[in-house]
Amino acid sequence: MPTAFSVSTDPLLAVRPVHLAGPGEVDLPSLLTADHGWFRPYNSPTHVVLVSDTNGIALSNRPGPMPLALSGIGWSVAFCHQVPAEITQSLLDEAATGLHKHPNLFTGTGRLAGHHARAALLAAGWSGHHRDGYELVSAPDRRAALSFPLEAPGSEVMLTGAAETGTWTVRFTATAPEPLLTAASLALLGPAVRRADQLPARHRNLLTTWPLTERLPHAGRSGAARARSEGVRPVPAAQQSAGPPRAVSAASASAVRRRPS
Repeated sequence: MPTAFSVSTDPLLAVRPVHLAGPGEVDLPSLLTADHGWFRPYNSPTHVVLVSDTNGIALSNRPGPMPLALSGIGWSVAFCHQVPAEITQSLLDEAATGLHKHPNLFTGTGRLAGHHARAALLAAGWSGHHRDGYELVSAPDRRAALSFPLEAPGSEVMLTGAAETGTWTVRFTATAPEPLLTAASLALLGPAVRRADQLPARHRNLLTTWPLTERLPHAGRSGAARARSEGVRPVPAAQQSAGPPRAVSAASASAVRRRPS
């Protein structure tokens, strides 16, 4: 049965940087079903939430520290429950649209190099360096990073950032499609959209906020960042739930609202 949610009347704020803005909220089933035609097969395993209309990609929800996963042929991307909504939404939009435009990019046959993601972050003022066996592209405040393993190039590539408690993480298998990493990285360069009560108390003094109706401040040196700023989609202003995402049943998959993971 659909779940009723009360709607907050608090004004929405544009927030920077995204990696410190907290998870926010995103209605993943609505995004994928209404915007992209994804559906839940009648005979799918219980952990599968939705599959693409070409049956090439599946979104699943399961217990554990990385409860949400997007999987294709030979690859997967996994999220923890504290990942900012803008990253999850951008990545899923890219998966859904890119599958139709460039299906060969979503077969898990190539190694994830991340050239476009690196270039966009570096152009926006992030810095590149090596540490503890990883190549890192770090945010100016050093509270978020894109990391590539140097000693085990077939290992996972990660996007990480500071969260209210600990860190948030997105893990890409070594053969995950390049456009997904690029989309997730570009999402870090625009503003997030939050209500004031959604901002992490731990980061309030580190965030820049302004009313969403005002002109967005300059995004720095990156043209990609400015494009993201101009195209930001407001996050639904529903009340947050008090915990990590719950498991999704077949009956409730179309009504799930969750914080991005």
